[in-house]
Amino acid sequence: MPQTQDQPTSGSAYEDGQPASPPYVSFSTFTTLLEWLKVEGVPLRFDRSFWQAKFSGSNGTQLVAALRFLGLLERARPRPDLERLVNASPDERRFILAGLLMDAYAAVPFDELARATPAMVRTWFKSYPIDGNTARKAISFFVNAAKEADIPLSNAVRKMARSKSAGQSGDRQGARRSTATQSAGDAIALGRVHAPQVSFHQGQSHNQMAIALESGGTITVDVDVDLFSLSDRDRDFVMKLVGLTRAYPESDQG
Repeated sequence: MPQTQDQPTSGSAYEDGQPASPPYVSFSTFTTLLEWLKVEGVPLRFDRSFWQAKFSGSNGTQLVAALRFLGLLERARPRPDLERLVNASPDERRFILAGLLMDAYAAVPFDELARATPAMVRTWFKSYPIDGNTARKAISFFVNAAKEADIPLSNAVRKMARSKSAGQSGDRQGARRSTATQSAGDAIALGRVHAPQVSFHQGQSHNQMAIALESGGTITVDVDVDLFSLSDRDRDFVMKLVGLTRAYPESDQG
């Protein structure tokens, strides 16, 4: 049966004739999905039996919702644009992504983004059935995706994108802590740090490991993550870092 002009197509940004919730998974997780699909190949059905090998349950279901909102999935069946997006060159991917965003975010006047304010963006997103922290995450996904697609944005709107490792006001501090943690992990893995004393402090929202160096000085590794939301790669890195740090006093005594 042919569809009428007012009837939304399956796979568009509608559910039961109403606007669907926009993506609120992190954009970095979305790009991880695209890179993974480039290696694994786009399946005939994007169902849990396929994606659970790579993503947690919450991330997986949010990614499915994101793909449907962007018109890349029709129920569980990938649409042609998904394969185009996955296999595109960086320049082609930006072009395809820009078109997907403009088609999916009907509530956003894209010609105003270059001079828009954060309040204007928040008002546009009130058209969708989300609020609170979910709305902030959805705006962050949109801004990061628009930046990736080279869509013109005002500086004020660009700053609405949330950092992956930090909160809203602590983006730069979180980025420095993440870099320091990575460097400490590399040093431990390469055997450059000899730590006869390690103190472990468990806080309300994060853990700290203070490593007293044999030659003087201290390295503090501050782990502030939600283990249930980490990708498999991030979880492996964090647990390896914790394990290596805790094992060093024992290896020095042997």
